[in-house]
Amino acid sequence: MSWKATGQPTVRKHRGKWAVRIDGIDTTTGKLRPKQIGTYPTQRAAQAAARAFKADEVSIGRGNVSWLLRRYVDGKIDVTPKAREQYQWAIPHIERGLGGIPLSRLDRDDISRWIVALAAGGRLGRRSVQICRNVLRAALADAVDEGLIPRSPAARVPLPRTVAKPTRVREAPAWDSKEVEIFLAAVAGHRWAVGFQLGVLYGLRRSEVLALRWDDLDLDARSLRIDESLVGLNNGSSLGDAKNVRSRRLVPLSSEQVRALNRRRAEQATERLLAGSEWQDNDLIICTRHGRYALPREYDRSLARIVDRLDIPRLTSHGLRHTAATHMVNTAKDVGELRAIADILGHSPEMLLTVYAHALPGTRQAIVDRIAHAPA
Repeated sequence: MSWKATGQPTVRKHRGKWAVRIDGIDTTTGKLRPKQIGTYPTQRAAQAAARAFKADEVSIGRGNVSWLLRRYVDGKIDVTPKAREQYQWAIPHIERGLGGIPLSRLDRDDISRWIVALAAGGRLGRRSVQICRNVLRAALADAVDEGLIPRSPAARVPLPRTVAKPTRVREAPAWDSKEVEIFLAAVAGHRWAVGFQLGVLYGLRRSEVLALRWDDLDLDARSLRIDESLVGLNNGSSLGDAKNVRSRRLVPLSSEQVRALNRRRAEQATERLLAGSEWQDNDLIICTRHGRYALPREYDRSLARIVDRLDIPRLTSHGLRHTAATHMVNTAKDVGELRAIADILGHSPEMLLTVYAHALPGTRQAIVDRIAHAPA
């Protein structure tokens, strides 16, 4: 039997003693076969043995999959903080199946077995499995470019046809016109009212709303420039460029919305005076009482508190955007208006029709009616 380590040593209590084991596979049969390194009378002794084994493995063959992954992710300085979090999330999922394998011994069968097991495990959905595969592929491709390996064994490994954890296909909820009116009336006096209005009426993303500055508002043209975003991270938030090229756009505003923004500017001037020396001048439209960036989770909590007091379905900040898009698409008269809606939302026209086709329930019937009345 040929055996290959696929993970790092773990410590488990077994029959009154502490065992150190390491996951691996029988490369002949492809079956998972853990190996026991030793047993120890105390947990501390077992943990010390596991650390020593891990240190030996790293010093002997630092070029294993774990080493490559962590080295690759640490060196990724051209990605957003949110993307970096995603890369780091994928690392332990890859390490559990392949981490201990030296790069020189990693082959396509190892990766195929790992990805099949990942898909069959029931813990990760299809998108999560795809992320893990993509991160591994990128790290191995980088290793090829560096000359660490001659070719990537992951280059042609496909995703499994089925994933045990079903993909949740759910349509984001949207309010009807009456529910939108109730919501707008309820938020009218809130400090962040203009943010909620821009979400539910114009479809701005939460990340876009929280990054808006007064300098982005053009009163003469009655428009807002969208070119930045504030995204939530595990330990706070991060300011960056807009989501993509289409997300950088000018959004035309109604006269009423401009008046609401002007009222907010006046209210903020009062808050600035009250804050005194503690005020941080970030030029933000939506901010804390001291001018600081509003955390995405705090924005969502404020929204939830307002909606929970109302007799309407609960919606997230994404639900506000979905509501705006649904109403705009539902009232569109022609293809030109659909294109304009796509521009306002920062979508491509193709994506707009894919995501919001349900908002045009009478389209097919209207076409059939016209065919029926066409001259013979």
